[in-house]
Amino acid sequence: MSHIHNHVDHLFRGYRQTKQVAELKKEILSNLEAKAADLMAAGVPQSEAIRQAIASIDNVDFLMDGRKKIELLPYCLELVQIALLYMLVAWVATIPLGLLGRLGQLNFFLLVIVIVAGLLFLALLFGKKMINRRIVSTYNYKAALRARRLAWLLWGLYILLMTLNTTALEFGSNLWFSRPVSISGPYQFAVLGIRYALPFISIVIPLLIHASLKLVHKYEAGDLQ
Repeated sequence: MSHIHNHVDHLFRGYRQTKQVAELKKEILSNLEAKAADLMAAGVPQSEAIRQAIASIDNVDFLMDGRKKIELLPYCLELVQIALLYMLVAWVATIPLGLLGRLGQLNFFLLVIVIVAGLLFLALLFGKKMINRRIVSTYNYKAALRARRLAWLLWGLYILLMTLNTTALEFGSNLWFSRPVSISGPYQFAVLGIRYALPFISIVIPLLIHASLKLVHKYEAGDLQ
């Protein structure tokens, strides 16, 4: 099967021949030869079996730079479903804000996002049923890992800054002049607790990025099968 060997050599022509590249090259060669052998065992002529095996992979860029190939529609469908669930929880949690004036605008904003996410989910569900072929797309896994770390870092920094900001607004003068903090009644205590808790709703953003990474493994396309 010299044609397969030549094809694999061509795939890796632009890469430095490190140990990692050599192992990957050997694995791909073994997979393509096994695929050709399976096709020939099924009655496909040797030349056609080799052609089909070679055609099953035309580049290795997605393997070399950390990119993965995923089945696009089911991946997007489940990711939007997770986003919809998170937004529903956030919306329900902020329903009491409707009693607190301007803070109630956040609840309405989340309701709009829930509706948009629901419509997008229905559209993807309909599209998945109507399109009778597998759509494969490339996912930059290494970049997503960096994005996840950055998202959690920024979220932690945001929570810290918002906590300090709320503390400064609510108790700045008390702390500056060393006066005792006074909370007059359950209502003020509830409003104060809500002001501290509201920024934590933003956790849905890093959670969605985390979920997107987990779904990559679930919907990774097997090109070399």
